Amino acid sequence: MQFIDTHIHLQDFKSNFAPMVLNNSDAQKLVLVSATSDDFAKIAQFLRKFPDKFVGAFGIHPWYYRQKPPLDEMRKMLRLFPNALVGEIGVDELKEPVCDKQHELFTMQLEVAREFSRPVIVHAAKAFSALVEHESKLKQIKFSHHGFVKNTELIKFINKCGGYIGLGALFLKQEKAREMWKMMPLDKILFETDAPFRVNEENYNQIVQDNLLRLADIAELDPDVLAQQLLKNAQEFLKVEN
Repeated sequence: MQFIDTHIHLQDFKSNFAPMVLNNSDAQKLVLVSATSDDFAKIAQFLRKFPDKFVGAFGIHPWYYRQKPPLDEMRKMLRLFPNALVGEIGVDELKEPVCDKQHELFTMQLEVAREFSRPVIVHAAKAFSALVEHESKLKQIKFSHHGFVKNTELIKFINKCGGYIGLGALFLKQEKAREMWKMMPLDKILFETDAPFRVNEENYNQIVQDNLLRLADIAELDPDVLAQQLLKNAQEFLKVEN
């Protein structure tokens, strides 16, 4: 089945596995997502070499809120790559409570996304209450909540804001996945892997197909029908409206 991986960190793959993913004919597009400014130049190299295969996403992950925000560098990348996204950005309580500096970084990057009218990949691990503080700004942009797991209140919030929901390996393991799936608008669901962190880079091509089949089972849809819907959703999400 063909697919668009809306969240992959290909720049973090071991060099001998990246070509295997690049040459996968089932992968229509791969959205290369940054975590720090160190990723910007690496992603830019992929975008210049394979512009039809990759879309870039430039942003600073909330774990790195202590670093000086490279907003000028982000703007430079968004000017160089008119189809690039902003991400992954957000709030996070996996390592420590959300602080004012995390909120400030998220807000500044959301403003850059609005400035350039770019879709945003949002990271909000275990930080629902902190994410809700940004409701008004999220309603003004096109965004995807990356790495959704199992919070039904979060589904309601994303739906309220008109956002997309990124589903990957963590969602597929949930006992109540079928119940949660029914709460999600079919045209707002995106397929993602978060490889190499959530999907083994050595077996990426096979795992993607296995995950698509598992998602089709959860959705109670024909796998090819679901795959086509996910492609359509991703294409719509990736559109940049200037």
